[in-house]
Amino acid sequence: MAHVETLLCEQGCPKINLLVRTTNQSVIAFYQRLGFSCDDVVSMGKRLTVDEPFSNATGGA
Repeated sequence: MAHVETLLCEQGCPKINLLVRTTNQSVIAFYQRLGFSCDDVVSMGKRLTVDEPFSNATGGA
């Protein structure tokens, strides 16, 4: 990750943004250990088709 961050900085990228489901606490903890923090923002979406129900058992993120 440090190598990628260096490459991004060299290209003028000021920030990395991630989208992680609030139910995926293990991934949130992983990225927090890498120095990421939760931003005070709202992600909005509008479903145009019906999705299959989300299940951790299927490996969904």
